[in-house]
Amino acid sequence: MTCRLLIAICIAALSLLAACSGADNAAKATWLHGTWQLSHNPQNDDEDDMVFSSDGKVVILTQRGEVTGEYAVEGSVLRMLVTVNGRPLMTEFRVSENKDKLIFHNGAVYSPKVP
Repeated sequence: MTCRLLIAICIAALSLLAACSGADNAAKATWLHGTWQLSHNPQNDDEDDMVFSSDGKVVILTQRGEVTGEYAVEGSVLRMLVTVNGRPLMTEFRVSENKDKLIFHNGAVYSPKVP
């Protein structure tokens, strides 16, 4: 992938996230704030936790360290833009009707972590 194409993808992803993001969007998603854990793991993925804050930031706690980024909620879709190995990665989850599950395209499900 050329550098120009990568930059264009980054700009488009950031623009998309900024359009539906911001502190107002994140602050209104109070149901999302806090730590979410993998509760259904059909692909035997890593057991990562995701921590969402009211300022639109997300931290993914992986077995190899932390991945940081930003998130936005638009209707029943959660979009995250994180940086992995120096590259931007846009990820989407479907939000359950009750807002108690985040469903990834591979069937993995995240639920709020109970203290």
